[in-house]
Amino acid sequence: MSWPLAYAKQARADLIARNRLLERADLPQCHQLHFLQMACEKLCKAHLCGSGVDAEVLRRSHAFVESVLPVIVREHLARQTGQALTNRGWVYRASKQYARQIERLAPAVTGGGSVPSNCEYPWTGPEGAVIVPAEHNFRFDFLHERGGRTLLKIIGAVADRLIHLHSPQAS
Repeated sequence: MSWPLAYAKQARADLIARNRLLERADLPQCHQLHFLQMACEKLCKAHLCGSGVDAEVLRRSHAFVESVLPVIVREHLARQTGQALTNRGWVYRASKQYARQIERLAPAVTGGGSVPSNCEYPWTGPEGAVIVPAEHNFRFDFLHERGGRTLLKIIGAVADRLIHLHSPQAS
């Protein structure tokens, strides 16, 4: 199995897990956001591997979402022939904003020390209090807005396209 296919399949699995977690209102927000962050990271790695970037280089970093996810969105939008070209710019602009927020959910990405919050590990808040991700409101309301819903659909569609593209039967 190729690295692009493996990353795309795992991104799809992470999206499925996120959707299952959304069905459970009693579960903390951090869990579904963690799966969203991981899905986006793996989708970006699948895209980069498919573009010729060495998989070994990609395994050492988590900071790909902010720079690569908007490129993926732009390329996806360019492939869509059913939409008017003038109506797609807002999706790309929104994806750039959302990609930064999603990338900051990874504990290895700290936003230059300005954003200690992440979905996995407790952190120290501004007044020195220890904050637990399971009890924190990450304020990701944009996922319920038009741009966020569109981004989520694109992420799923791109994962499916990459799986199809890199599957042995597609050759």
